[in-house]
Amino acid sequence: MVHVDDTALAVTDTRGPGRAIVYLNGSYADQRHWQPVKAELGAEWRHITHDERARGRSKRSSDYSFEAGIRDVDAGLNATGVDRPLLVGWSYGATVAVHWADRHP
Repeated sequence: MVHVDDTALAVTDTRGPGRAIVYLNGSYADQRHWQPVKAELGAEWRHITHDERARGRSKRSSDYSFEAGIRDVDAGLNATGVDRPLLVGWSYGATVAVHWADRHP
């Protein structure tokens, strides 16, 4: 669990030997939805997933804004020691990825 703001996020890191890929979920989804993608890409990548606030095993929060989503990505990266990830997302997660990437070119 990674603590950020008033919540804790369930983060999974495979610690694979390759470049880190951070997967960002669509609304109402959790990190389980990325399992087939991670399996297809294989163990040579470092796969990092997290359950968004109030999803899966993550805790509830009083803030579900895009700003909070960006802080969650930062918290997950800090906890895993990754600084230059590839971001993959769909729906809400894709929007968070675009905003995060805009701030971290």
